[in-house]
Amino acid sequence: MSTVLPWHEDAWHQIQSQIRGGRLPHAILLQGLPGSGRRQFADALCAHLLCESEADKPCGRCRQCMLYNSGNHPDVLVLEPEEKSKSIKIDQIRRLSLFVAQTSNQSNVTKLIVIRPAEALGPAAANSLLKSLEEPPGRTLFMLIAEPGTALLPTIRSRCQPVALAGAGTEQAMAWLQLHSSAAVDDLAAALQLAPGSPVAALALLEEGLPAWRAGIEERLSELASGRLSPVELAKLASTQPALRAIHLIEEISARDSRAFIQSHHMQDLRRELLFQHKLLPVKQQLNSTANPNELMALEYLLIEYAGLLKARTGT
Repeated sequence: MSTVLPWHEDAWHQIQSQIRGGRLPHAILLQGLPGSGRRQFADALCAHLLCESEADKPCGRCRQCMLYNSGNHPDVLVLEPEEKSKSIKIDQIRRLSLFVAQTSNQSNVTKLIVIRPAEALGPAAANSLLKSLEEPPGRTLFMLIAEPGTALLPTIRSRCQPVALAGAGTEQAMAWLQLHSSAAVDDLAAALQLAPGSPVAALALLEEGLPAWRAGIEERLSELASGRLSPVELAKLASTQPALRAIHLIEEISARDSRAFIQSHHMQDLRRELLFQHKLLPVKQQLNSTANPNELMALEYLLIEYAGLLKARTGT
């Protein structure tokens, strides 16, 4: 069962005050960075609201707690993009509408609906959701999880109370990571650089080996210009992570180099860099599509282009 993370305590106290005063709205919009613990916050709130105990919620022992901990509570519905999809479909909202119309399976229990991420709602799904959000029957709470500033229908925003979930400060994040990982401090800091304010995401990156992978790939990129490593060979090394991660890494390096060329007035190098960045756009669009693209071929193309860019810089 999730606990509220230290950097979300202010938001938690706000919600608890509303619960005690009987002022909890029927819909809240939890706004926080991915990987900052926003799912844990929603999970903790669900557990708290369902628990039958009069104190020390959630107790973990009552019937509602045990049902929720099993992942099969009949009065909890979690909506998120289905496998291989990037959006929440209107069919899922129709199932939600049926769920809302039904009475609670457990007596005196608030039906809980978690939508994550809310920005995954397609236009048709978002418009369909409005009907349920307007005046849900009985005791129902909607929790929509979204990034701050994300594009949502104004009519959906107006029906939800916003709850800001702060990102973690650097010291808080490092302290939390040290409690949850045995990695060296330098590795923790490297992971946190990739996910600022989001230590939960940083921990996941550490477990996936991303900081070490990035350092290794960046080191090998310098070998492309000299010909000591071919683009095809480096593509195979890079393919141990999703191709988009390699693209984001090279984008960061290219942006850094572009700034240096501006400062040094190397306009020809800057033009080449911008042309290369333009070539990245269709590759990113292809990889972000649902068309099951060939990631290895995308990496090979990207690295062949990048090798050409590096060689043009050195005149070889």
